[in-house]
Amino acid sequence: MRSIAALCLVALAMAGCGAAPRDSAKEYKGDERAVAAVVERIETAARDNDSAVVCERLLSSSLLAAVRKQGTTCRTGVKDAFRDADSLDLTVDDVEIRSARATAKVGYRSGSKDKTMTLELDREGGTWKISTIVLS
Repeated sequence: MRSIAALCLVALAMAGCGAAPRDSAKEYKGDERAVAAVVERIETAARDNDSAVVCERLLSSSLLAAVRKQGTTCRTGVKDAFRDADSLDLTVDDVEIRSARATAKVGYRSGSKDKTMTLELDREGGTWKISTIVLS
């Protein structure tokens, strides 16, 4: 695993192949829908092999700073993760918003196992961006 493990893991989880993905953001309204849409945009970027979208629009400044601090670039880490991705489908199971911070519980299947990750997002300039990734 590369030094930007968390970033790579989220990219791996979002890079499903095969059947068309279900847009689980449609199940939410308002800010909750905007948070869920970030997950959907990462999945789309992975399918399109577009690391620029992830790095320039979907990750928080604090997460990007942590990546730079580890001596690599976001685009390199995300491209590597896209290339190495398993076939996984994502579903936003729950969104909670507390002021300028949101939490999205994301379910996915890895091989034959159901798994969950938690994405924490911060509102930056009116846009939700991923700041923390917790795998469980």
